[in-house]
Amino acid sequence: MNADTKLDEEDIVWVEKYAKEVRETFGGIFKSAATRFEDGPRLLERFQATIDELLKVGRGRFRTVDEAHNELCMAAAILQNPNPKFSVLEYEPRLYGCSKSIDFCAKTPDGLTLFVDVKTIKPMPRDRWEQYQKALEEGWFPDKVKLLLSKEWLGGELWHNTFAARSRFLEYALELEQKIADCKFQAEKIFFVLAFCGEGFYWHEDELEDFVSLYFSGVHRPDDPFTKAEDKYLNEKKVSLSRTISRFACIRRPQGEIQKKQLNWNVQSPRDPSFN
Repeated sequence: MNADTKLDEEDIVWVEKYAKEVRETFGGIFKSAATRFEDGPRLLERFQATIDELLKVGRGRFRTVDEAHNELCMAAAILQNPNPKFSVLEYEPRLYGCSKSIDFCAKTPDGLTLFVDVKTIKPMPRDRWEQYQKALEEGWFPDKVKLLLSKEWLGGELWHNTFAARSRFLEYALELEQKIADCKFQAEKIFFVLAFCGEGFYWHEDELEDFVSLYFSGVHRPDDPFTKAEDKYLNEKKVSLSRTISRFACIRRPQGEIQKKQLNWNVQSPRDPSFN
């Protein structure tokens, strides 16, 4: 099926109802925090623009709707955060010292500054069973790790989702690190958070935990199935992690849900004592 298949009448009714509920929900949150967040209307306009494009073009535009919706969820989460309570929130501000921007910048009265980049990870549907078979044959996995999938039980699709999500974790981390390096931040009390958003189906928080363990320790966990593949990529591309990102956050919001179901502001390495 073409990804841009037009919506039928029933779909259109659902989308319009969903969009109205999203606008009302986050419009109310932003209105109550208008003195702290002047960019609320602009963020809502961006969401509505993705809805208009979805209705015009077709199903393939759901991805941009999800991205805009997840940014709404992050803005609300920052505004509603009790400790610290942020006095100012900006959407897509320019970073100091360079021409790049970041999704959000929040500040507290005592000078703490929080920068947040929001990335939605939702791999395109694809059966990559042949790549999984290649990974088994070429020994991509550590000796003590077995990743067993069945072709009859969507093994190719599950492999693609897992592999693609892990690739995006690394890609977006390197991208944010480059922003930080380009802008040469010197001030204290500045924190950078990279927030990954997902539905809880294509990838899970424990997969992000494995990447976070690598990011902050510099070494893979013994049970990380992507150890060899990731090391090979980093060596071939001659790139390294500078570890300038302060934290990784994880938002879970199933498609169609209005508000997030779960938010972890500080994803940590798995707490399995046998691997510590």
